[in-house]
Amino acid sequence: MIIAISGMIGAGKSTLSKKLASSFKNSIVLEEFGENDEIFNTYLKWIYKKKPNIDISFQAYIIEYLSDFFKKSKENWLLKNEGNKGFIFLDRFNLEHYIFAKVTLKKKENKYFEAFEALFNEIIEYDDIPDIAYFLDIDWFNFKKRIFKRGREVEIKNFQENETYFQDLLNCYKSEFILLMKKYNINYKIINTNNLTDFEVFEIVKNDIKNTII
Repeated sequence: MIIAISGMIGAGKSTLSKKLASSFKNSIVLEEFGENDEIFNTYLKWIYKKKPNIDISFQAYIIEYLSDFFKKSKENWLLKNEGNKGFIFLDRFNLEHYIFAKVTLKKKENKYFEAFEALFNEIIEYDDIPDIAYFLDIDWFNFKKRIFKRGREVEIKNFQENETYFQDLLNCYKSEFILLMKKYNINYKIINTNNLTDFEVFEIVKNDIKNTII
């Protein structure tokens, strides 16, 4: 079974995904990108430094990479898990990058987002999507606190220049996410994490999986 942990940058997806995978037998985490992914990190640096004319190529790379990576990882996992026992936890999943593209490309003519949307619709397949997604909801205060706490250099050094982008992304992320879940008929649950510790969020999601899925 495929379970996505979704939400805004810095919402605690990686922390939760790893804890869940270690709590359920025969389970793995598929992280969005590795810390040493040279292509992703280069693009991310360029995006935050506002290099021109890279938005479509960045989002196209992400969608192509995630689709291919997910298929290969799922095949390998199924070969090792006879009877399909356990879970694959996705630390964000490919549909969510539609939201990023919508925000980053809004500064350009409509044809650019329309071109990305055509590519997105062509590449995305129903086999790529999760059985259920848990959305970690955070407000601006907690987003900013978590970003600076995790200490990713490229985000902190360029935070002020990208503050409007982060605010725009946060303001639309949940509503756009819900629209995508309905469009692709994906079961989802919203977890308000603003007054919860990482452990409390973990307990909520872990217990929900035990009570409603297993």
